[in-house]
This record gives sequence, C-alpha cells and structure tokens, in this order.
Amino acid sequence: MKDILNERYKIKVDRFIKAFGYDAIIYRNIIYCIVPIPYVEQEELYEIKHLSDYMIQKGDIRVGSILPTTDGNLSTTIHDEEVVLIRIPVYSHRNTNTVGYELARFHKRGRSFPYRVNKVNRIGQWKFLWERRLDQMELFWKEKVKQHPQNRFESLFVEAFPYYIGLTENAIQYLVDTEMDETPSAIDSATICHHRFSEMSWDKESFTKLPTDWVFDHCTRDLAEFIRDQYASGETRQNGQILHFMKEYERVSPLSPFSWRLLYARLLFPLHFFECIEGYYMTESENKKEIQLQRLDSMLKHSSDHERFLATFLSSVGAERKRLTIPNISWLQNKNI
Repeated sequence: MKDILNERYKIKVDRFIKAFGYDAIIYRNIIYCIVPIPYVEQEELYEIKHLSDYMIQKGDIRVGSILPTTDGNLSTTIHDEEVVLIRIPVYSHRNTNTVGYELARFHKRGRSFPYRVNKVNRIGQWKFLWERRLDQMELFWKEKVKQHPQNRFESLFVEAFPYYIGLTENAIQYLVDTEMDETPSAIDSATICHHRFSEMSWDKESFTKLPTDWVFDHCTRDLAEFIRDQYASGETRQNGQILHFMKEYERVSPLSPFSWRLLYARLLFPLHFFECIEGYYMTESENKKEIQLQRLDSMLKHSSDHERFLATFLSSVGAERKRLTIPNISWLQNKNI
C-alpha cells in the first residue's frame, strides 16, 4: 500500500492508524483517510468534491477534502477495492456545541450552494423513490409467497410485509398532502445532507466530516434519519435526546410547518424495514444474515412500541405547543389512545 500511495498521490507513509473506522495514514502530521466507495460513480464523486470544496471555501474548517491522484482521478483501486483518499483536518480542541446545533449551522451554510447537481440530488424525489422501492419489494415478496418461505427470515418477511405496505402508503400519502397543503419557506430550500445521518457520521470530539456520503436534499432528511437511529438504539426512552436534538437545531433554524410535516412523513416511511430485508438478501455472509434475522425479529416484536413512538412524536418534541396545524395519522392515534 505504501508504494501505491507514493506512486499515485506522492504521499509517503509515516505510520498507519484508524480514522472514522477506516484505514488511514499520517504523513507530515496530516491524516489521510482511505475510504472505500464501492457503489459511487465518478460523476457522483465529482459532485461530492464540488460540495465539499464549496463548504471548505465557505468556512467549514472541519470538512475532509478529497485528494485527486497524480493522474487527476478522484479515486483509485487498492487491493481490488475502489477508494478515495481524504485529507482530514486535525484539531486539538474539542467542539463544545451539540450535534443539533452544529447540524443546523451545516445546513444553513449548505443552502447557499449555488450550482446544479444531478447524481447526488434527492430534493423532491422522495415520493418517486419510495414508490419504486415499494413496488420492487412487492414483486419480490409475491415471488417468495409463491415459492413458500425457505427459512425463518423468509417466513417473517412474508407475514409482515402487508403491514409495511400500509405504513409506506401512509407515508407517501402524507408526503403528497404536505406538498399540496403547505407552502415551503426559506428553510425548505435544498441543502447539503447525508445519506444516513447518525451520531456516528461526524467525529464525536471535533465534528470533522467526511463528504463521501453527502447528498443534496431537504434538511429534514438528516433530522429524520438521526431520530430514527436514536429511536432504534433505545437512547430516547431514557434521556429525551431527540427533544434536546430538535431544540438545539431550532436554536439556529426554526422549522416551518412544511418542514415539520416533511419530517413526520419521512419518519412514517419504514426505512428500517426495507434496509433490513435488502441487507439480508444482498449479503453472502451467514453471520450478517443472522444479524438481519435478529433485527427483523426485534422489529416485529416491538412494532407496537414503534407505533406509539410515531403516534406521540409530534407532541413529544413540542410541535403541537407551537400551534402548528400538523395532521396526525388517525389509525395510529386510535390504537394508542
């Protein structure tokens, strides 16, 4: 690997370390992170570099920078794996702000991005993407029903899928109603977001960011995915972390009624179910299949808890106290009275 880095980047390796969970090197006291990008096309990579260069230029000193090779390519192959090399800014001091506060500042800066992107653009596409995902999985489910389930995972999937069809259709209808009923405001402009934002997306001490999972979308994408991750980890039931996260975000950027409704629509969409099913069938690893089986089993056992979470979410984060007219889902409310 040392020879490859020297040949393609003119970088020598002083020592190897780990950063962001990836292999990394130190050269002249600078950290370079080697990030695999198995599913990222070159055009998408150029757009991501455009986004990250813009954020650095606008003053976000905690954004990693993608380094081109000596040939001018943005990625290279190391040990049969496509990777990018990212120069990581190093800071000795800790960032004392909260994740919610910093995310709002990040989004605020990202809203001024003035250029058009295609490959990483997701703004206004949720309905199409959700419908396509549902249709694809429904076809797959019908095949599994015909063939009869071969194991416990398939039995659970075949039995549970009709319920998740209903939840997905609720999310899509809620999204459509939002776009018809509400007028977007300034905060609803597209901004730089993450594919799946969670507590693990940024360095916990300095909030340094890798741009490789960035997309261009509505800010509530990141809010919803952070909340979904917090709920799945069980954190919220003990310490109200979601409420704190939302309050901190709104210190910088108060959400519009359109934003609140978009956030709720995305939480209604059962992404965790789709990713679990897809994760099971996309892996060859028996160990990973077992993890997805346990995940699905737990998901189905706690579906009533999840319904309760959705039914009480708007009141628990104070949206109702703001006197916003945000419609609830009647069957969820009725089940959780």
